[in-house]
Amino acid sequence: MAPRQLHVGVCGGGMGGLAAAIACARAGAKVTLLEAAKELGEIGAGIQMFSNVSRLLIRWDVDKIIGDDLIAVDEINTWGLDDELLARFDPKVGRKYTGFPHWVVRRDHLHAGLTECARRNGVDLIVGSRVESFEHSKDGVKVKTVQGVEHSFDLLVGSDGIRSTIRRSLFPDAVPKAASTVAAFRGILSYEEVFAKVPEAKQWLRNTADAWVGPDGYILLYPLSAGRELNVVAMFQMDRVVTQAEEMNIDEFQSLYKDWSPFSRKILALLKSTQIWPLLVMPPMKTWANEHKNVVLLGDAAHCMQNHMAQGAATAMEDGAFLGVVVGEVVRGTITVAEAIELYEKKRMPRVWTKQQVSFVNGTLNMAGGDEAERRNAASRPEIEALAQDVVRPNKTLPPQYRPWQLGFSPVSVPSVMYFDPEGDAEQAVLEYLQNTTLMDEKTLVTKGLWDRWWGFVYNNGLQSQQLDAKGAPKL
Repeated sequence: MAPRQLHVGVCGGGMGGLAAAIACARAGAKVTLLEAAKELGEIGAGIQMFSNVSRLLIRWDVDKIIGDDLIAVDEINTWGLDDELLARFDPKVGRKYTGFPHWVVRRDHLHAGLTECARRNGVDLIVGSRVESFEHSKDGVKVKTVQGVEHSFDLLVGSDGIRSTIRRSLFPDAVPKAASTVAAFRGILSYEEVFAKVPEAKQWLRNTADAWVGPDGYILLYPLSAGRELNVVAMFQMDRVVTQAEEMNIDEFQSLYKDWSPFSRKILALLKSTQIWPLLVMPPMKTWANEHKNVVLLGDAAHCMQNHMAQGAATAMEDGAFLGVVVGEVVRGTITVAEAIELYEKKRMPRVWTKQQVSFVNGTLNMAGGDEAERRNAASRPEIEALAQDVVRPNKTLPPQYRPWQLGFSPVSVPSVMYFDPEGDAEQAVLEYLQNTTLMDEKTLVTKGLWDRWWGFVYNNGLQSQQLDAKGAPKL
């Protein structure tokens, strides 16, 4: 196949949509991103960036755009209701093993960094362009916005979130569900106020991420904005199912944690107001794409999950990075659009299902009570005792490659987050596909057409201007 021009449309400018736009543009596609809002932006709550996506921020130079607002904490601690240290993770050790950092950052700072990166890579960002309808055939996709503007694409990516217009059109019966009664609460405080009103906070909050776990909920605190702000995230199992965001009486919110540690309650008492946020989950789907494989879902539109693994936005960014690699192979003429989307579904769908399940497990561990909590605490106690003696006593229940470092009570998340490279996974998927579908010359053991493919790629990527000899090879 000859290299081709490819126009990718991205519907939705969240983290996943921007990642897909960046990755596809870097791969050589023309990219147009349509965002319904009048300006690109995000709420200011915090978000964690583990090494599966911090590597993308580094490769794409987003880390340089965000700068000091990306924070690498010194410790990640888990505490009990009586302020007993239950688990500790050292991000520096994690970086040693993976090669990439663990960062915390405000969502709006991350979003702004991705937006600027998309602009620098030539993505056409069009705001105020809510998609009203689209038509698809084997020849392409035609999109119409509510303003009546029409766009034509070779591939349309539906990254328009939990209430996705693209998903509702393709799969009207696919609806996110509240899989439990757990709801989330978020807030941001200034460290200046925290230290002034809670003096002991200086002893607790030392460029660390700290979680207090207890029956039916947990509280997570970590720094943002180059250390100027404190992010507050709280979870609790309510007495009802929450399906949409709601305002909540601040006294009622604080009463949920009345039996928790005095320090954590003092921090929550500084919040002036809060909303209750639902944690919706998309049941597994059989496909994310239309029958022509030129309209495909990404991120929360396809697989929203509970946030007990801090991987919702990260998984959407993985989707976008993976998609960019296989789209690049379409641009180079190695595979078709349909083949690229089939690879995307084949590899991404099992991975996001795994993350959904691990999120459930992590939530259960963090919100355990009674005998279950005591068994959880007892399992990590030998490691905490070893910390006091400055020796390493890894958890022997883990496989050897994961024993030297764990993430709180979430060792099951280590292999599925820390070591994963979405771009490398996509490259491997393409290679495996070509190995299984390309004939080989039995005599020479050379894949048929390999020379033509290589020469076509090289010639079409910069050698046209060189002088060629009689055989068509460049003169040295």
